[in-house]
Amino acid sequence: MGKITTLVGWGTRFGAVGGTVYLFNSIGTFGDVKQGEAALRKIESLSMEQVVGKEIADQVPAIEFPQEITTTYDTVTNWSGDVAKNFPEHWNGGVKTSISALINLPDNTKFYCNSAVEEIKKNIN
Repeated sequence: MGKITTLVGWGTRFGAVGGTVYLFNSIGTFGDVKQGEAALRKIESLSMEQVVGKEIADQVPAIEFPQEITTTYDTVTNWSGDVAKNFPEHWNGGVKTSISALINLPDNTKFYCNSAVEEIKKNIN
């Protein structure tokens, strides 16, 4: 019984992925930039009824997002707008952090290796 359940699960996953790829390919998503832009406009204008049919679309409940999610989305959107405005500042911060991590890599590696060895010794005894 377990093998059949696994087979059905994988079949469902492959079917969903295959259907998605087929849908995107039929819309023209995998073309050049102009075809991609046209496909994006087409995808944004699609309704649930057009994708799965009226019978199934009527059975799907409306999705309402909790206030926490919409507030977080607005915060992230505002923050990403700030990143776009101050991109050089954020870029320089990323470069400094990366260089600092590379400089401290030998010390950090030694520290975490010693910590791992101590934990292994403690768990063995």
